Amino acid sequence: MTDITLDNDGVRLAASVDGPPDGEPILFLHGLSLSRDTWQETGGRLKDQYRVWTLDFRGHGHSDRAPSYALADYVSDAATALAAIGRPAVIVGHSLGGCVAGVLAQRGDANVRAAFLEDPPWYLGQPGEWEKSAFPKLFSIVSARQAAWQQARAPLGTYLAFLADSPTPMGGIGSDHYGSRHLLSHASALQRQDGRCWADGNVATSVLAAIPTGREFLCPVRIIQADPGCGAALLEHHDARFAHDNPHADIVRYEGCGHSPHRAIAFEQRFASDLQAFLSSLHPASTGERQSGT
Repeated sequence: MTDITLDNDGVRLAASVDGPPDGEPILFLHGLSLSRDTWQETGGRLKDQYRVWTLDFRGHGHSDRAPSYALADYVSDAATALAAIGRPAVIVGHSLGGCVAGVLAQRGDANVRAAFLEDPPWYLGQPGEWEKSAFPKLFSIVSARQAAWQQARAPLGTYLAFLADSPTPMGGIGSDHYGSRHLLSHASALQRQDGRCWADGNVATSVLAAIPTGREFLCPVRIIQADPGCGAALLEHHDARFAHDNPHADIVRYEGCGHSPHRAIAFEQRFASDLQAFLSSLHPASTGERQSGT
């Protein structure tokens, strides 16, 4: 794996690249408060065959803090990575990253082959939808703790204990559902994240409301829907809206699973298998698409 730095109009973005140079590229995008190493296990399963790219959005991980954290800014970060890849890529996005991947899938960009969306909060920017989810309470708690700990320069262990011991919408506590490596990754990401990314609790209006939810996807798309009873971002009936607007998109529901299937002990293997099946279902890139690029 090689760590690199990209430039998006003066904002330095951290990324990592792994796998054979001639492998078909996949760009992984994380969710709010996570960072690119959340994809370590998933990418590790694919790196022998695919060119695996992971990106830290602005204000996250090792990327620069930035003046603005609007949806368009995150989309531009991903577009910067796609330009660096330089050939058609599959985009895999979780949560916020899934929304960014979905917006890019609507544009008909030649550099976007397909998109795999993991529980995207696609409709939570619509009036009244955000309040139906678990996120207002969750974001309020996490952002307040983060602000206090960053101000106090709290050690990594403080963040780690919080994530491991906090109750989850799936029942039990964090360490019941997420392995030690994923807990450490999330703790490190919270310690480094710019707290302004939370938009003072107004992520629904500052970011998600800008999603053009009714626009059709212009490439193959598969959506993983977590269980609405376990803290999902794609709520009950959102899947029907997705299917209405995009009859050719596949929607797969994980009963009993919370918002982060790729990180969950009980679901990470299923997520990896479903992603591999989706990748295998795509037509191979043409010779012209495969030549040149990183």
